[in-house]
Amino acid sequence: MIPFTQYLRGLASDDDLVTLDDPDDVPVDVVAAEALRASGPAIRYERVDGVDLASGTFSGPDQMQRRDSHPWSRLALGLGLDPDAPFVTLLDTITALGPADGVEPTYAGQAASRTVDGVQELQLPRGTDDVWPSLTLGVVSVATADGSHWAPIYGSVISDDTLGVYTPAAVSSLLDDGGTLSIALGVPPAAITTAYLLTVTGRIEHPVQDCGVADNVPLVPTNGGLVPSATELVIETTVEDRHPDFQSDRQEAWEHVVASTPLALSIERVIATDDPVLPVSPVGRPLADDVQLTGLAAAATLYHRVNDYWGISPVEWVLLPAETELGICFVATDVLYAGFEWQLANILFTFSSLFDTVVIVDEDVSPRDLGRVLGDIWVKAHPSRDWIFSESAAPAAKRPRYRQDGETGARLYVNAAWDPRWEDSYIAPRVAFEQSFPGPVRDAARQAWNGRHDTERDGERDET
Repeated sequence: MIPFTQYLRGLASDDDLVTLDDPDDVPVDVVAAEALRASGPAIRYERVDGVDLASGTFSGPDQMQRRDSHPWSRLALGLGLDPDAPFVTLLDTITALGPADGVEPTYAGQAASRTVDGVQELQLPRGTDDVWPSLTLGVVSVATADGSHWAPIYGSVISDDTLGVYTPAAVSSLLDDGGTLSIALGVPPAAITTAYLLTVTGRIEHPVQDCGVADNVPLVPTNGGLVPSATELVIETTVEDRHPDFQSDRQEAWEHVVASTPLALSIERVIATDDPVLPVSPVGRPLADDVQLTGLAAAATLYHRVNDYWGISPVEWVLLPAETELGICFVATDVLYAGFEWQLANILFTFSSLFDTVVIVDEDVSPRDLGRVLGDIWVKAHPSRDWIFSESAAPAAKRPRYRQDGETGARLYVNAAWDPRWEDSYIAPRVAFEQSFPGPVRDAARQAWNGRHDTERDGERDET
């Protein structure tokens, strides 16, 4: 289990986090969104007033730009993996956080022990269009007779005594009027990933005590339910109104998977660590943290569902890139038989309503190179033969920005895999540096390229 602050130190040691002073004239969410757009590192904002903030901690660089790291590299580190771990290893690790057999939860003392006088003291960030300060990337915990239930939560600080939040409707169904719930901010990466996984898979009613996350994330009780003991900030609340009339213009990515509901909460107690750091996300902006977490949780779920479907594992990986706003599902697979691609696409459409397009590529294509994955769409797939549209009676997909009317439409799958019946001599070779030039020419080009960069760096040092 890696606490959030330790996770930030790990990002910093990997040169994947920079520390800035709190911007006075630009909202934090604007800076965070621009850093994500530019494929920059995660950011920690040191503040004189209020708690420190961190953005981009669960997101990553745009895969359409060449980078040494990948969108899931940061989260991999937070889940105890090497940042360069195989993508499928990350999917397996995420799946293992969910419902499991034989889990023995561990309990520990609460790291957050300092009582905060009022939530306004935290000086949570306010976006350009926000009336009130906002909280994002929270985990809500609700206790029932079966155990504690986790889900994502976000909202606004209306006053020192009241929060207006949105959380999955399944959470509201667990609560009575006057019921209690706790909001955990700055939790270990494994905890927030679990909250998204349970939400995306529709298993919020499953208690965390019976989930794999309880094996390595020590828990502690609150007035609502169990939360990670290493939580940076805990807000204990009671339900004031289950049907408030406020509305948010923002929408987190998980709300495209499950229905959400607003709640007005009365704040009972706020406790924090001595120097808390809270994660924030520019909700509704491209590549935001909530989009990455939703996409990875959905990909992990689909990967295991389709591989369990046949009793064998033909699928190499499943990817819902944040760059496509989760509206396209890419899958690399071995083609078992004629018509397998069509069957696989239909299974994916059945298991998820996020996307309306499935692109199937060969099993040897890497998920780390989205440019090559997209390139296979036009290199291998003929529009008149391999782009297959359904009839226009398919349910509307939830995520594509171009389909917000809720009407039915067509589903598309693109078969960008070579026909397995073809002989190798008929399959075009991959055009790349390694295949296009002899070894001595490649070595000479690399030496010239490295020498050029060494000269440029020497020139920069001389100017300095």
